[in-house]
Amino acid sequence: MQELAAFVGFSGAKAVSADGSVVVGTAEIASGLFGHAFRWTAAGGVQDLGTLPGYLASFSSAVSADGSTVVGSLGNLGPGQRAFRWTAAGGMQDLGVLPGYLSTTPVAVSADGGVVVGSTTLANGSWHAFLWTAAGGVQDLGKLGGITSSAGAVSADGGIVAGNVRFADGRVHAFRWTAAGGMQDLGCLPNGIQSLAFGISGDGRVVAAGTLQAIGGGVARVFRWTLTGGLQFPGVGVHGVTEDYTWAVSPDGSVVVGDSDSRAFRIQSSILGETYCRPTVENSTGCGGVVLANGDPRLATGALELTATLLPQNSFGFFLTSQAQGNVVSAGGSDGTLCLGGSIGRFVGPGQVMNSGVSGSFTMTVDLNAVPAATPTGVTAVQPGETWNFQCWHRDVNPTATSNFTDAVSITFH
Repeated sequence: MQELAAFVGFSGAKAVSADGSVVVGTAEIASGLFGHAFRWTAAGGVQDLGTLPGYLASFSSAVSADGSTVVGSLGNLGPGQRAFRWTAAGGMQDLGVLPGYLSTTPVAVSADGGVVVGSTTLANGSWHAFLWTAAGGVQDLGKLGGITSSAGAVSADGGIVAGNVRFADGRVHAFRWTAAGGMQDLGCLPNGIQSLAFGISGDGRVVAAGTLQAIGGGVARVFRWTLTGGLQFPGVGVHGVTEDYTWAVSPDGSVVVGDSDSRAFRIQSSILGETYCRPTVENSTGCGGVVLANGDPRLATGALELTATLLPQNSFGFFLTSQAQGNVVSAGGSDGTLCLGGSIGRFVGPGQVMNSGVSGSFTMTVDLNAVPAATPTGVTAVQPGETWNFQCWHRDVNPTATSNFTDAVSITFH
């Protein structure tokens, strides 16, 4: 842990650049001053970003991927907070407000620093999600018939925004906004009353890092939304507990992190296809195995790579596939659950039975023209429009010799 500077009073770091070399935050930089936004680098130390005329304080909220653009808020003792955008070339810029609005509060900035999103407040106290660009200024993103909306995250190119809408009856729903389609209500899972979006993948195809409040007991659950699969449970109940809160998502959308009853968790899902059959039965590592898919679902490209990870070290295993899903607990005497049904193919050809080694993982490239199946030749070619499911079986010692299964991934090819 490295202290950034010996400030005279309070200080706090708020955001960091993609490579970790630039940190932004707010601090009492000189005695008697209100908080000022700062930007820190190892070479230059702390740079006071100051304020604009008429404002007593400034607060950093976010930084662009390369660390060159900082966004935050300008504030006084009363109302009228304004969003700012700072660059080394242009200094600090007041992003302004829409007619009839009192203030703007930025939350996130695109990777190149050209798009800022957050909330803008009306005189009656309600607030709306906004998007700012140099060409268009502050744009009201609407509120889907609700009473308030707020933007919390933006895709890397600034074209897709995620946030939340509050309705008059108290419901809160996550939304995803695009310039072409406007604001889309992502809804709730069955028996849910609210969903909250806190993050978005770099390409905007995954909205994750949210919670679901279930009816009848107030149980919070993790959810994620994908462009191809809609709203899903990527994982439930770490260590058997009942309260799951998710706070952040990786740029590729495959990993969400959060806490379950004050215990940190990390959930990894496949980048290609849709993960299902969770939670998995823990193996001897204390975790459930995971299968990940990478590649392209277009058969003309024909690229599919499967990885099994979070396996015990030096354990043998192989992948399974089927066009049907299933749920067979302790299949074949295994500790785990077989998540495939119908005719199940086994990848047990030359080089396909693999060892997890010291990394606890192995990877296989799938020939989509020779997928194991119950045919006269023992293999079949995947056809456009077909959905195939993949899972991994592996050996384990827990504490005696046994076996287990990972979760599963479902992929529709075209």
